[in-house]
Order: sequence, then structure tokens, then C-alpha cells
Amino acid sequence: MWRLILSVLLSTGLGSAELINTNTATPETAPLTPEDVPFTTTITVLNPHARAVKVKNIDSSCTCTTLVLVDHFLLPKAITTLNVVIDNHNHSGAKRVVITIYPTDPELEAIEVVALWTIIPVLTVDAIPPGGSVTERPDWSYQDVYRYVSSERPDETNRLRKRFRLMSSADTMPADGLKILGIDYDGPVWRFTPVTQADGSILVTAVAKDPAPVAGRYDETVVIRTNHQRKPRIELFFNTQLSMDVGKRVGVPVIPGM
Repeated sequence: MWRLILSVLLSTGLGSAELINTNTATPETAPLTPEDVPFTTTITVLNPHARAVKVKNIDSSCTCTTLVLVDHFLLPKAITTLNVVIDNHNHSGAKRVVITIYPTDPELEAIEVVALWTIIPVLTVDAIPPGGSVTERPDWSYQDVYRYVSSERPDETNRLRKRFRLMSSADTMPADGLKILGIDYDGPVWRFTPVTQADGSILVTAVAKDPAPVAGRYDETVVIRTNHQRKPRIELFFNTQLSMDVGKRVGVPVIPGM
């Protein structure tokens, strides 16, 4: 695909400085966007084919993407523009979204467009992995976690435990420090205990309530209210399954004589 694009660039006379099918030359030069501001960009899209292309549909690797393609019919080696808007809410760090433009002609290869940018966090919510630090951001897979899933036996609810850390970026930290004003939750499963740490972050520990909840499935929403003007409300989702079947495995039957 890239060889095809390069040959088209040379034949059309498009300069090397003009970005085609992406918004930035390298991840290191990707634009910075605050978490509470949508990422927006306009990308030049090239039809690399020697035939005209009629666009059938456009797909994105992120459902939070809003796409507007200016032209849905492209002459051979023609260009158009794609307007991209992506919601940054509850995300942070380097991001990459692949946008695929499918032609109506199945013989033609789809056109791939890549959007790169970096989200500057306002207030992060990170899950604490087992044995992980409570004062440093964890591996990316534990960052920006807003859904917590648990499965335990109803007679072992003492095993229910989740920990997550709230941290404001230095340039957006409230003058009197980050504070939790309240935790809105009236469900039967969880009890939440927040502790402000020396670095200004807040460690929240969630354990089972006493008396223990009964067996069942609990899909609950927890709202944390903060003093952060740019992120005063944090919505978390807790999906908890309490069942005597948790942990059971189907055994291999014993066959006589074997």
C-alpha cells in the first residue's frame, strides 16, 4: 500500500512535506490535546488507485470517532479531506486510531488513514495491579480504568477488593489539593475508603460491605464527586458476580479400566 501511495505522490507532484492519509509525520510530532477537549484534525486523503473510487462506507477503530469525508467520489489519484473529531474524555497518553475507507468496488483495496495524537490528562483514574505501586502510574493496561469486574463465591466476599488511584496533573491540580467531596453509591456490595497520599493523589480501596451481599449479579454505577473544576464528576462501573459456581471447573470423568 505505501509503495503504491509513494508512486502516486511522485506522479501527482505532491510535495514530501504534505501529509497524506495521516495527520502527523511521526508519533513524536503528534499534536497534544487536553483530556476535556475533543481531538480534531483534518487529514488529506489520497485515492492511490488508477481508477475512480466511490466510497461505500467508512470505519474507525474507535467508536468515539466522528468522521466527515468531504468527497465520496474520487477520481484516479485525486485527493479530498477527512474531518476527524474524537472524544478524549477519560483517556490519556499517546493514541492511534485507524480509519478505513471502503470503496464500492470489491476489487479495489481499502484506503487506510491514521490519526495520531497525545492526550494530556486532567485527572486520571488508574487501577492498582496486584503488588503494584500506589504512587506511580501503572502499565498502560491498568491506566484509565473506569470499569471493575469481579467474580467471587458469596461465602468468600472477603476476597472482593479493588484499588484505584486518582491523580491530577500538576498544572491542573486544585489550589487546595485534589479532594473527594463525596462518593455516591447505595448498592449492597461495596464499601469505599479514600485516603489522600503524600504526593497529592487519592487512593481508593473498595471492599465488600458487612453484612456480606447475597448471591447474584450486580451491575452498579458509582459516582465520585471531586473539587476539580475540569473533572468534578467521575463515573465508575462495577460488575460483580457472586455465585457458588465461581471457580468450578468441569472435570474429566473417570472411565473404569483406564
